[in-house]
Amino acid sequence: MPSKNPQVSIRLTPEEYEYLQEVAERNFVTLPQFVKILVKKAIAEDKQNNKKVS
Repeated sequence: MPSKNPQVSIRLTPEEYEYLQEVAERNFVTLPQFVKILVKKAIAEDKQNNKKVS
C-alpha cells in the first residue's frame, strides 16, 4: 500500500548522487533511507538550536 506521507523531490549533480550513494552503501542502507536519516538529523539539530535561541 502506498504511503500517504508527503514527499519531496530533489535534484542532485551526478557527483553529489554518487557521493551520497557511496556513503549510504558504507552505512548498509539504501540512498533514500540515508537521505531520510540526514533530513531527520538536520531537523533534530535545528530544533535543538532554536530551543537555545528562544
